[in-house]
Amino acid sequence: MTKDEPDNTEQTERTADRLFPLFDSGEFSKIGGRNMEVTTRTANAYINGAIKFNQEVMGFFNSRVKKDIAAAKTLMTSKSSEQAFRCQAEFVEGAIRDYAEEASKIIRLTADMAYDTLSPVEERTEEVLHSIDEQAGSAKTTAE
Repeated sequence: MTKDEPDNTEQTERTADRLFPLFDSGEFSKIGGRNMEVTTRTANAYINGAIKFNQEVMGFFNSRVKKDIAAAKTLMTSKSSEQAFRCQAEFVEGAIRDYAEEASKIIRLTADMAYDTLSPVEERTEEVLHSIDEQAGSAKTTAE
């Protein structure tokens, strides 16, 4: 730098301070508290979803075991091969229908659980991005 050139160091430092302020513990605490709230909501949504999922699977399992035992009893007490074949066909048809319906329920529960679990994170992400945009806008205005 020559004597004829202006010294912009001080102005550059003030601009940097506004754009990147030093650590503010109050702001950090506020952000940390909000993040903990979001984490708690996310965990609660996941746990509630897992409970619903487990209840559904256990209910289906109990129902299928009862149907399987009933079909086995009917098959063992069949009086003819035709009756046994009909029992097996009905069993397979019912099992396929039940498993398809259960798969649909599980997919729906899983999708609901993913949505409920990720919604708080998405909301927080939008808040943070909005805050960044606001800070950038006010820093730009101050710098001008």
